[in-house]
Amino acid sequence: MKKSILLLCLIFFSCTVRAQINLNKSSKSPRYLDFLPSDAKPEDLRPSDIPSEQVLKQMGFSDVEIAEALDFKQSRGKYANEIGDSLNVRSNLEKFYKTFGDTLILDTITYPQAKIYGQDIFRNNKLSFYQKSLDAKAPENYKVGSGDEISISVWGYSQFSETLLVDERGYITPSSYGRIYVKGLTFKNMRSLLKSRFSSFLDMKNSEIDVTLSYSRVITVNIVGEVYNPGSYSIPAINTAFNALIAARGPNQLGTVRNIYIKRDGKTVDSLDVYQFLFDPIRSQDIYLQDGDYLLVPPAKNIIEVTGAVNRPYTYEAKSGESVSSIIKYAGSFLPTAFSDVITLKRIEYNAITVNDVHKDHLNSTAIQNGDVIIVNSISNRLSDVVTVKGSIGVSGDYEFTQGERLLDILTKAKCIDEKTFLEKVYVIRLNSDRTKSHIAINLEAIIKNPNHKDNLLLKEYDIIRVLSVDDFDDEFSVSIKGAVRDAGYFDYGYGMTLQDILLQAGGLTQKAENSRVEISRIMDYDISSNKLKPRRVVIKTIKVGENLIVSAEAEEFELQPFDQVFVRENPDFESAKNVVLSGEVKYPGTYTLISKNEKISSLIKRAGGLTNYAYLDGVRMYRQFERSQDLNEPDELDISNELKERILLDPELALIYINDLRKEENEQNSLFNKDVTFGYDMVYLDLSKAMNSEYSKHNLVLIEADSIIVPKIMDVVHITGDLMNLEGASISAPHFSRKRANYYVNNFAGGFTKTNKKSNTVVVYPNGITKKSVNLGLFSISPRIKKGSTIIVSNKLIKEKKINENPVDWNKQIENVMLKITAVLTLWLLVDKVSAE
Repeated sequence: MKKSILLLCLIFFSCTVRAQINLNKSSKSPRYLDFLPSDAKPEDLRPSDIPSEQVLKQMGFSDVEIAEALDFKQSRGKYANEIGDSLNVRSNLEKFYKTFGDTLILDTITYPQAKIYGQDIFRNNKLSFYQKSLDAKAPENYKVGSGDEISISVWGYSQFSETLLVDERGYITPSSYGRIYVKGLTFKNMRSLLKSRFSSFLDMKNSEIDVTLSYSRVITVNIVGEVYNPGSYSIPAINTAFNALIAARGPNQLGTVRNIYIKRDGKTVDSLDVYQFLFDPIRSQDIYLQDGDYLLVPPAKNIIEVTGAVNRPYTYEAKSGESVSSIIKYAGSFLPTAFSDVITLKRIEYNAITVNDVHKDHLNSTAIQNGDVIIVNSISNRLSDVVTVKGSIGVSGDYEFTQGERLLDILTKAKCIDEKTFLEKVYVIRLNSDRTKSHIAINLEAIIKNPNHKDNLLLKEYDIIRVLSVDDFDDEFSVSIKGAVRDAGYFDYGYGMTLQDILLQAGGLTQKAENSRVEISRIMDYDISSNKLKPRRVVIKTIKVGENLIVSAEAEEFELQPFDQVFVRENPDFESAKNVVLSGEVKYPGTYTLISKNEKISSLIKRAGGLTNYAYLDGVRMYRQFERSQDLNEPDELDISNELKERILLDPELALIYINDLRKEENEQNSLFNKDVTFGYDMVYLDLSKAMNSEYSKHNLVLIEADSIIVPKIMDVVHITGDLMNLEGASISAPHFSRKRANYYVNNFAGGFTKTNKKSNTVVVYPNGITKKSVNLGLFSISPRIKKGSTIIVSNKLIKEKKINENPVDWNKQIENVMLKITAVLTLWLLVDKVSAE
């Protein structure tokens, strides 16, 4: 007894420890951690961190991955750099991580939205940066230095062509012509100097000269201060100071964009103003750096916020002495709806926020201070000096209010007076001084005859004039025709309209109307005694249609009334051809027309010459068309079921035949009946063996239009798919063995069930489309038997999301708890042993 108790306690202890360990297993590490030193960030990975080829093989990398890693390590292939600047290092790192499917490094170089306007042009690479020394053409103000390569070409009467290196002393040495000092000269001045010097030994009057920069020297500049990536950068000298700032991704959220200093030999030699570069490019000049220069980005000082009716509301930086007008210019100036007469200026003064009005005349003279907020208000949306004309005649809309203008004047201006104007009344809705409205009715005919009439009112601002038309009082009547006509629908009614008129407007009778009849239904009838239309529902006329599709002359002259409905009945014996599709292993596959309304499957198979010797009856599938409505605004979908999309047939040839036939039938139906509907196909279970053996079998279904039957070839394999552990992919096929169940195929051909699979979820899709699932009996499950051509689908268990344990495991406490449990068990064991001994 005591041994059993001790054994149970030890089992409980081991399960507890195992559970604690499993809770703390980490998920699979990202791929880049395989290379990254333990104390480094992802963006700090360098080629020297990549181990040797032998180590990479031991780490389990494929040959392709090893080749990629060694290219990165040795800067070969796509990782080869012309110069070793930091931008190329970062670019290579991004390429390397992307190759290995890791994007964490890309996330580390995303930047927040700029706090100050102008900071983002460096973060988003809106300026050109030349990473290679051959990238760009030198501008006129580019200063030549040691390491540059100059190409000189002379053509015409004299010929000369050489590429010359500017040496450390600043000279170039053309062949046989002596050396020329060019260091420190602008490109423009150097070109003039070379042309002058070459004139001494070449005929330059009859020749042309071209001087280009073929290679820019590499300089090292130091970018420091409030930038995202401060440090030293090796860049081609062809880059301006603005370009160089891209290397450090420009000022950070605190950095200035107006006072960026260039320091050389401890002195400030120039400064950059991003706003001058953006808003006044004519005055802005490119500044080229020298080797060892410093770019210093101090914190921004004067931060101004602009809100309201401007084109670009944002936060801006101002220089000392700039005015409100300058900042509004940076903000894109006023919107058309801006109230520009008075600008609101919020300012921090004496530890309080004050509100000041800045009039339009003082915008240039009002200096701004750090922390100012400029608010540009918008004008009211309400119209002023306006009168409005409304009605179904003339030109409705808003018109300018003019003092002294009268009612007849505005109606004439709006073209509201013609033969269709309702002259008895015109209405003026007027806004009173107390904000109420008056409704004034005026005889329009009187003021037209006499413009001096008292009713020809003087207009007031915001008056609304409503004009009526005689057409407003007319009813629009229609009649309809349906049935066996070419253009059924509704037609405008007019007095004197006859049955013959509407038949002709509807395109005449079709062949379906032969030996049929025409009915006229009336829901409104005119009562002469009361002079009113009275509702009544009655069929007032029935007319026979002859074999030549002609109705009697008396019927043709029958007069219609408003809302009459004409029905041209179809001949019940007339029926259009109904087609079905028979594909696969029959002697004559194709499209067949049903010969009767009750033709069955067995009849159709016989008409097709019967089945071939390769027909697989257990895999026959039948599909029947169904109709569904569709929102025309939604995209079209393939009108087949999801199962049909995945596995319509295991034979690709039959699948192609089936899909083509379905689409053809669908297009024919839509074009024939002009319906705003789409057609889908549902699978119908069919046992063709029973259908062929008995005329009266329930499987011998009566066919209807657009039915499709597919008879596949004999299938000798079984497909296994789903969550498998085989190495080739998601599916595998195996020969069919009689009387075997699904588990047999999974265990013998697909590597067996894994720990994550759930056997009771195994599904078998038979070749005829019928699906069966394993039967779960609690302790075990029974999988379905397999027929030829079946597909076995293996599924995983549903994984419930586990809550992340935010508190780490305190192992000291866990061990203490375990020891307490062991002590309690041993104490209990000793007590039991003592009691047993007594």
